[in-house]
Amino acid sequence: MSSDNLDSQRTGPVLPPGYRRNFWCLAMDFCFFGIGLSFFGPGTVVPSFLTELGASATVIGLLSTLQRAGWLMPQLVAARYISDKPYKKPFILLPAGISRPMILVLAILILVTQAQNPPLLITVTMVVIGIFWLGDGLASLPWFDLLGKSIPAERRGRLTIVGQILSGVAGFATGFGVEWLLSDRGPIYPTNYALLFALGFSMLAISFTALALTKENKGMAGEHVPSWAEYLPQLGRLLKRDRVFRRFLLARQVFSVAGLASPFYMTYALDRLNLPAQVAGRYTSIGVVGTITAAVLFGWLNEHRGTKVTSATSILVTSAIPVLALIVPFVVKDPTWLAWAYGLVFLATNASFASYMPGWTAYLLEWAPEAERPVYVGLTNTINGLTALVSVLGGAILQWTGGNYEVLFAITAIGTLIALPVAMGLPEPRRITREATLASP
Repeated sequence: MSSDNLDSQRTGPVLPPGYRRNFWCLAMDFCFFGIGLSFFGPGTVVPSFLTELGASATVIGLLSTLQRAGWLMPQLVAARYISDKPYKKPFILLPAGISRPMILVLAILILVTQAQNPPLLITVTMVVIGIFWLGDGLASLPWFDLLGKSIPAERRGRLTIVGQILSGVAGFATGFGVEWLLSDRGPIYPTNYALLFALGFSMLAISFTALALTKENKGMAGEHVPSWAEYLPQLGRLLKRDRVFRRFLLARQVFSVAGLASPFYMTYALDRLNLPAQVAGRYTSIGVVGTITAAVLFGWLNEHRGTKVTSATSILVTSAIPVLALIVPFVVKDPTWLAWAYGLVFLATNASFASYMPGWTAYLLEWAPEAERPVYVGLTNTINGLTALVSVLGGAILQWTGGNYEVLFAITAIGTLIALPVAMGLPEPRRITREATLASP
């Protein structure tokens, strides 16, 4: 069946109770969480701050690992715990309510210490960022379940578009604010970074309020929380019987090679290209252009071509990030123009981030049976967390090669592209029944 006919088959989804309210609450959560990250971007502001403190490439590589592993690995434990809970909202609010204020704690510590003890502040920053992503990871699993219950598959693409465009428009202005705060015209160091973290926390607080205002519908749930002796064999049986899920996991793990270089695009700009720290704000704004553009592209692809094509397209976009990091400095020699042109790396980076929800995440939400959705998502993200160690490997590659960023970027580009043929072998969930693809006993 032609993908052009995918949209024409739909007669309109049945909307669950409270759909309109939940749509806008989740969109506002999506929006203000994104704005908050614009103020302390894990790929721009935080690496810039750690560079100012004198952190090594290995430490900055560990930062990305803490982010991904902290967000992903606990989710299998969370999936087991909430498996018998028909209401998941309390399990979103509790970890988010504990972890998000840690960003404010970091801002206060920066102000109080005035960064007089860099080794201590590097450690505190790593711990705070780790706790933040751990809490967000624990909250994300029930959040995905809430999303799955509240928004039909055919409407998730437009939720992504709305949330990312709203956060993108605000984030574009935020980026120039970040650039001003980090420039010579802004507050002195380290007050400028303290303000960025404090402003980021304020946006996260609004995001939290939007989440609290959602109205959750009762969902399907298991009869009891299985013991680990029951739970682990269940996971094995799930992997054995669902060959599509196995291929999906393989594609995701190969795709994770993209994380090899992700912490180092900013350090490359500062250390090798000798660009000023204030470009972190400029790249935040440029990245927002990538977010908005990708939100429209991937949201449209999700609704009209399906989640398989959306995921495959995300691989192409993601592989372009290290390619641009290699090409731009080679082509653009003038320092002033280079400071702008290198922003294409962050435009592609944000476009890649924008592809996850309508692509990989949406594929999994559509493929997993509702009652088993937390297990599918939790197992996927826990395995993804294990491969988060590739960022540490990226730092090791830099050390082994004597700081040769070009080798790191080339390995990242080639490795990312290998995921494309694996992903293209997946079926489109909207066109086939799951039963037709399950492995024979």
